[in-house]
Amino acid sequence: MSKQEKGIVTRIKALAHEIRKGWTGYLFIAPGYIAFIAFMLVPLLFAISLSFYESSFNISAREFVGFKQYVRIFNDPVFIKALTNTVMYTLIIVPATVIISMILALLIDPLGLKSQAFFRGAFYIPGVAGGVVLSVVWLWIFNPTYGLFNYILGLFHIEPIMWIASAPFSFWAVCIVVLTFTVGQPIILFLAGLAGIPQDILDAATVDGASGLQKTFFVRIPLLRPVLLFVLATQTIQVFQLWEVIYMLTNGGPYNTSNSLVFLIFQTAFMNAKYGKASAIGVVLLVIILFFTLIQLKLWKDTDV
Repeated sequence: MSKQEKGIVTRIKALAHEIRKGWTGYLFIAPGYIAFIAFMLVPLLFAISLSFYESSFNISAREFVGFKQYVRIFNDPVFIKALTNTVMYTLIIVPATVIISMILALLIDPLGLKSQAFFRGAFYIPGVAGGVVLSVVWLWIFNPTYGLFNYILGLFHIEPIMWIASAPFSFWAVCIVVLTFTVGQPIILFLAGLAGIPQDILDAATVDGASGLQKTFFVRIPLLRPVLLFVLATQTIQVFQLWEVIYMLTNGGPYNTSNSLVFLIFQTAFMNAKYGKASAIGVVLLVIILFFTLIQLKLWKDTDV
């Protein structure tokens, strides 16, 4: 046995010894890993492999087509429109969520503990309710006949608007609904970050003559950078996976003006039975999310905190 082989055997024995020594700990974490492998890793690998096949209901009869699925989707105007919409949703909803939630957190932070608890719960409940429940409520608000929005417009003698059935407004209707349940979690995170800022730093800024506004922009917000990057990363992933609000409100219409990549995957796989094409769209979405996540992780590593 060579010296290199002996080294490998030694490392394997050391690893086996560590596993035997901490077998109870590994036993406790085993269910989580088994669930991850069974319900996340295996389906992911299967979807990636399926993207190279032409497949319908009978997956066992699939036909290998290589990269043709990817060529087809990038030549498909519906996919391009859904991709464009998804990017636009992200560019609009994520910054709006961050700005609104940070402003609200800064307004809630000076309040007493009971008032903070009330507002934290009030803003977090919509996120717990979820997009489906809130979409049902917003369907009533957007209703062209008896909806709240058109009732308010009627008070000013403005004609009713088809909020979810007309191209200019359906996209923005989705954005409004998503914003109502995405601001809650960032508010909680920003409040936790604000509570962690040492009072000594704020007192020093006060002694130096800084106003409340100056302390907010030059002390509080810079110290919230790690929280801000975490919120940006999680919100970006969440918005890229947007589909339930579209399913409940607009069904992707009219003319795909409110469609998204995840809803297109749903339509392609479960309504058109094109599982190979749907898998290819999913792989493209995975690559896009990984790209944005890696950029944000790089920014996160550059933080001094």
